[in-house]
This record gives sequence, structure tokens and C-alpha cells, in this order.
Amino acid sequence: MFRVMALDLWRDRPALAMTFLLPSVVFLIFSAVFSGTTGLDVKLKVAVADAAHTSGSARLVTALLADKNLRAERASPDTAEGVRAAVRTGRADAGLVVRADPAAAGTPLLIMTDRSRAVAAPLTEARTRDALERATPDVLLTRTVRDVSPAIGELTADQQDNLSIATDQAAHGGGAAGKPPPLFANEDVAREQKGGAAIAYYAGAVTILFSLFASTHGALTLVDERRAGIADRILAGRYGMAPVVTGKFIFLIAQAGAQAALIFATAELVYGVDVLGHFGLWLATTIATAIASAGIALGVVALCRTREQAQMLSTFVILILAAIGGSMVPRFLMPPWLQELGWWTPHAWVIDAYQGLLWRDAGVADLYKAWIVLTLIGAVGFLIAQAAARRVRT
Repeated sequence: MFRVMALDLWRDRPALAMTFLLPSVVFLIFSAVFSGTTGLDVKLKVAVADAAHTSGSARLVTALLADKNLRAERASPDTAEGVRAAVRTGRADAGLVVRADPAAAGTPLLIMTDRSRAVAAPLTEARTRDALERATPDVLLTRTVRDVSPAIGELTADQQDNLSIATDQAAHGGGAAGKPPPLFANEDVAREQKGGAAIAYYAGAVTILFSLFASTHGALTLVDERRAGIADRILAGRYGMAPVVTGKFIFLIAQAGAQAALIFATAELVYGVDVLGHFGLWLATTIATAIASAGIALGVVALCRTREQAQMLSTFVILILAAIGGSMVPRFLMPPWLQELGWWTPHAWVIDAYQGLLWRDAGVADLYKAWIVLTLIGAVGFLIAQAAARRVRT
């Protein structure tokens, strides 16, 4: 029996490759996805605005824009409202507004974040503090002395002279000791919504993930019908396999839609997510999502010769798309190149669309691109399944 099974695997070269090569590929992809999701390895996209227009604020903004550990860019317009809009719409992970000269009293630096990316606030603060230490050490020295002066009393004339010399040296790279006091204020730009940002995010992530699993299970009947000889008899008929594939496609769309309805009904009943208040946009997004999942499942399965190949390849495709597309970890925590690659998966479009309409009150103008992309993905998969079903025989 061992010899029989070994020969069977050896002769099924696609199954052999998927058994021994795909796990290593999955490992490489997953390690790339998850290795960059913790600590200071995260490269946030930060919108920056200089509302102070002083030499100190200009030095800080220049340092942030040049920081290789950030993807900082000036907000458009270069105002607090421009930063707020960028963060609210998801075009930036966080925002920073320099409201006054960094050396001035008070809290000149305002960090704006959305609750859907709450970890972005402390990461932005850490990166900004690093930029301050590198670009404006004299500012930190001035603030430190000013903040401790109530405890130690007024400085003497000599001490003032020494401070001026130390400040000048720090400004020109001489260095200075001391830790800066708290410099930051935080603002949550999200509007008040029912439920939570994470709930809206993972409702979309779970919907596309399990829609693909369920659609794949239904699409496997194509392989079963070929194995049983049913497909040959259908191909010999007048209409061929086209109606069969079309019928499966319609059923899988309806199944995925019903599955999504149950997921979001749970989100509304348990967490208070306002699905009914956005029902029209939710329905359009759900139909597009169902079309994409049905098309992908049928297309992948139709290309496989055996059930074993179809099961392994579909599992591989689903897991990789889920990892890259954001179903397992938020994409803004991934390396920049993986974030861009994520837009080639349906998951990124589905998650962004659901979170946009349920959390950011996105409208048709914000969602139509996702609907088009998802529908095209489903259409391509459907056409592949139609072509493969006509060609493949037992």
C-alpha cells in the first residue's frame, strides 16, 4: 500500500508539486507578511502639515519627510483639515500637525489617528520624537530647561549664558543631554459610529475568507461530476457544460450573499454595527463580493484535474490571498511592497469597501472602484471555468 500510494503521488505531478513546493512558498509569504507587523519595523503612511511656518517647524517637517522609517508626505491642503481628511478617508495611517514652533510652550504637535488604526498613534509619536532628537536637539534642550525651571528656580545670568551656548551647540550638532518632556496631543478623527472600527474591519475580512471556502466546496462538484462521468454525458448534449457552470455560479453567488447577511446581522445584533442604515451600499458591496468569490472558486477548481489537486490548490490560493489581502492582519502593518501587492487580491477591496461604508460613511463615489474590480475578478474566473469545463474530459 505504501508503494501504491507513493507511485500514485509521483505520477500526479501537480499534486506532487503542491505537496512539497507550495508549503515553502506559503512559509516565505507568511514570514514576509507577519515579520513586518510589530515594533519599529512598521512604516506608517503619515500626512504632515506645518501650521507654524517657523524655522524649527520647517526643520522638523523636513526631517519627517526624509525619514526612511516613515512614508511621510505633506497633506493637501497643508492644513490641519487636510491632515484630518487624509486620516479620516484612510489615505494616511496617521497625521501630524505642527501647530506652533516646537520650542514654544504648550503642546505644539498634534497627532491625528482613526480608531481603526489605533496603534498608529504611539508609532507616529515614537518616529516624531526620533526626528526631533535628530533634527532639532536645541528645541528639546530649550523645552527641558523651561519645564524644570519651576523646580530649580530662575537661572542666573551665567547659567543663561551657558544655556545659550549649549543651545547653539545642539542646533549645530554639538549634542545635549536630557530627555524631552511630553510634546504630543492626540485627536481621534473618526465620527461617532455604532459598533467599532475593528468590528467593521473583521466583518469584511471574515466575509470574503469564508465566502471563498464555501464557494470552493461548491465548485468541487465540477471535479466530482467529471470523475463520475456526468460531465461527459452533459458535454455530449446540445448545450454542453455552459448551463451547468452558469447554474453553479449563480448558486454560489446566492450562497455567499446569504452567508454575508448572517455575518453582518450578527455584527448588528451583537455589536450594534449600523448595517441597515447603509443597506443599499452594503447590498451592492455584498453582491460584488459574492461574484468575486464564486468566480475565483470556479476558475481555480476548473483548472485542476483531480479533487486532490483542486483541494490543495484552492486552499493555497485562499490562504495566500487572505494573508496578503488583510484578512489575517491589517495591511497598514505590513511592509509597503506587500501593502501595494494587497490591491491585487479581492480581500483588500472587500475589507476597504465594508469598512469604508460602515465606519467612514463612504458613498458611491468611494466604493464604485471596489465594485468594478470585484465584479471583474468574478467575471474572469467565470470565463476561465466555462472554457476549462468545455475542454476537460475524464
